[in-house]
Order: sequence, then C-alpha cells, then structure tokens
Amino acid sequence: MSNAVEEFLIAKNVPFESFTFDVSDEENGRAEAEKLQLAVTTIYKTLVLKGNKTGTVVALVPLDGRLDYKKTAKASGNRKVGFPPMEYVLEATGYPHGANTPIGIFMQHPDYVQIFDTSILAHEEVIVSSGELGHSVKVQVNDLLTLIAPIQADILSA
Repeated sequence: MSNAVEEFLIAKNVPFESFTFDVSDEENGRAEAEKLQLAVTTIYKTLVLKGNKTGTVVALVPLDGRLDYKKTAKASGNRKVGFPPMEYVLEATGYPHGANTPIGIFMQHPDYVQIFDTSILAHEEVIVSSGELGHSVKVQVNDLLTLIAPIQADILSA
C-alpha cells in the first residue's frame, strides 16, 4: 500500500523502490541496510532547521554526516540556523521526528528552503524517508534534484 509520498512519485512518473527499516535504534537500521546490501553512504537523512530570516530550512545530508551550521546558514540566506523544538518541526512539516522527508515537505511546502549536501552528486541513487517512521524510498538523484530543485551546497562539517 502506497503512502502520500509514493503516490506523488507515481503521479510525477518518478521510479522508486520502497524499503522498510526497523527504527527502534540506529544499529538495527544499519544492520538491516547491510542485510539488504544497501550502502549506508547512500542513505540520506532529512534535517529540519529554523533560520533567523527564512524560517523553516530543510537539509538533506548523508546518514553519517554532521551538519555545519555556518555553512547551512550561509547557503540558505540566513545569518543563523538551528534545530527548533520538536513541536515546531511537527507543526511546520506535518511529520514527526524521524519521519521527515524532503519529498513530502516539498509537496506541502514548496516555498521552504531546501538544501542538499553536494555529496549527493556522487551517487546515482539515494534512499530518503518516505514520510513514515521506518519507511523509505530509493530514487535516482537526478529525479530528486529535478523534482525538488534544491540549493546544492557543501553543508557538512569537515
């Protein structure tokens, strides 16, 4: 059964593959990714931040990546960005912590600033959340970039 993100991808003729992960803890998720022979480097997490000028900022970074606040602020047109309270994230995106998805947020809020770390360009396909805890989709990077048209910038800590 498809969720809203998958229905959107179908409607836009974007091919994808669905995955379900045990998200009870990070190690279980990594073990399942390895079992499915998925490179952890192709799994990207969606971070929701709040900028002092633009409001909500959505950043897509590798699962193992650490966000650099200064680089993200500069790329998003803000002086400062930071992680807001979980209540803000749910209210701003409609998704609970752990289920944020760049695709679903774009569907509901195409005006939000979205920034994808440039490391995404090293992959043909990536796995991102599909808007439900433990559910993800694998999509072609070019399709994701075309669909969302995010800012592409180096936003990782060195």
